[in-house]
Amino acid sequence: MQELAQRVPDVRERVRQVYEYLQANTRYISIQLGLGGWQTIPATEVAAKGYGDCKALSNYGMALLKAAGVPSYCALAGADRPDIRTDFPSNQFNHMILCVPLQQAARADTVWLECTSQTTPFNYLSDFTAGRHVLLLTPAGGKLVRTPVYKATDNTQFRRAELRLDDQGNATATVRTRTAALQQDDLAQVFHNLTPDDQKKRAYRQISVPSFTISRYTLKTGATLPVPVMVENLELSLPRYATVSGKRVFVVPNVLNQSGAPAPQLGERKTDVWQSFAYLDADTVQLTTPTGFRPENLPAPVQVSTAFGTYSAQLQALPDGTIQYIRRLQMNRGRFPKADYPAYLDFRRRINKADKTPLVFLKNDV
Repeated sequence: MQELAQRVPDVRERVRQVYEYLQANTRYISIQLGLGGWQTIPATEVAAKGYGDCKALSNYGMALLKAAGVPSYCALAGADRPDIRTDFPSNQFNHMILCVPLQQAARADTVWLECTSQTTPFNYLSDFTAGRHVLLLTPAGGKLVRTPVYKATDNTQFRRAELRLDDQGNATATVRTRTAALQQDDLAQVFHNLTPDDQKKRAYRQISVPSFTISRYTLKTGATLPVPVMVENLELSLPRYATVSGKRVFVVPNVLNQSGAPAPQLGERKTDVWQSFAYLDADTVQLTTPTGFRPENLPAPVQVSTAFGTYSAQLQALPDGTIQYIRRLQMNRGRFPKADYPAYLDFRRRINKADKTPLVFLKNDV
């Protein structure tokens, strides 16, 4: 670590290399009972044995950074649960992470490190600890600070699909989905922990189309800056995807991102509505039909804007004879009064209706 301090003058890059060293040379174990549940084992012991719990690994990371000439602070967090009550001093924590305050180019640039993971990218906190108050343990005492809140424009899912229909209503689809930040967390776990065969089996469970076969499936990591990205590619066979009735063919252009209908309200709601993170979904589907198919009419564009989020969907006929479907849903993070719950249900019902709206084609005799 001392040699690294001499060799890498850029502090942020030095922190990255320290973090990658820690990831490559340690693994996580859980210690919760007895004194070990409260007090960390020494950094020297972690260095010798190569394992530790969250507080041991964070403490070890802090020791490595100190040796590399970079100050850092451990932080207590309430992981995988709602944010703590900041107005009620008590032990509401179950995890520890590492905070590295930097000063880069005359501006503050805090780096956060999840020391228990061998795969979490540098300076990224997943939904496990992002967007929460944590207790920073500094030489001057404890200080409540907030971990990064990822915005809707960070938590994205961009999907492009080519949907090809035959005259019997069967279809094939080629789909590329790029997810980022909190929307990629689950896929990142799948990528790092499951074999390609098991990844494909999971995809079968996730897709809600009534009948389909996955002919090709790949999952890979994308860029990690400014937030991590996963890229999923699919090739699907969709027998009887469209409904054929006489000369009319009914096809739903939204293949993979249909929003489910909300459960009906039973009695008066007792709590506020809490949307834990903001996100943005954008879907583009290019629909190709056989010769002799023409749209009977294109459904009118849908545009809905509320405090909970915004939704739009539209169809347009392109000069090459294909139909393009574009859908965009952005949900806002926040807490909404329980009195607004009926409006929230109405918003979700309108999305569900629009997502399932079919496009009607007429088959001309040829």
